[in-house]
Amino acid sequence: MVGPQARIRLGVAAAALASAAWAMAGPPPAEPPRVVHLQAQAEQRLAHDWVVVTLAARLQGAEAVAVQAQLRATVQQALAQLRPQQQEELLEVSSGALSVQPRYGREGQIVGWQGSAELHVQGRDLARIATATQGLSGMAPVAVRLELARPTRRAAEAALRQQAIEAFRRQADEVAQAFGARGWVLREANVGMAQGTGAGGDPPGMRVMSATSAPGGAADAWPLEPGLTWLQVTVIGSVVLQP
Repeated sequence: MVGPQARIRLGVAAAALASAAWAMAGPPPAEPPRVVHLQAQAEQRLAHDWVVVTLAARLQGAEAVAVQAQLRATVQQALAQLRPQQQEELLEVSSGALSVQPRYGREGQIVGWQGSAELHVQGRDLARIATATQGLSGMAPVAVRLELARPTRRAAEAALRQQAIEAFRRQADEVAQAFGARGWVLREANVGMAQGTGAGGDPPGMRVMSATSAPGGAADAWPLEPGLTWLQVTVIGSVVLQP
């Protein structure tokens, strides 16, 4: 028969063993965080407000030096006509690629030389550029690209980012409320930008012509009709709901 003193000692020993076991096992595991993955978007369609026209001169001759000299003279003459019309952002002129390469005969021998030179005319004034790039002696438009001006794109992207982030935050608020959470904390987020593209053919806003089919006079200037580009910002991320 165990006396009172013995029972006390056994109780103390059992409590000590239980305390030691709890210390070895550690505190009970914490509840795993409640993570919710979300996605929000903002998009806008914008009219093209910038045009880039590529002009080209193509020549052939018996001597490489002569072809190069004639190309240089052709480009200088075109620049002399275009420079007086330059105005920042409205109409800007810059030189492009220049190359001279041999032409080979059937037996692999050099039978002559061919060369090409390019100029780029770009800006916001579509009508002025369409007229200015016609009737240049020895040079003709071979490609036209309509796009968004850089300031237009930057301003649109900044506004869309703000809209997409606000939409993401609204979603997080709604989800937290639906789950009965006290709030949420951002876990991770990725902000991406996308631009609308066409299906097949030339890139959106691009028109390619051959030098022989390009209009030859100012009266034949083609109308430049701006198209549309859509920009989209997507925010993908996850939040942790607060209990």
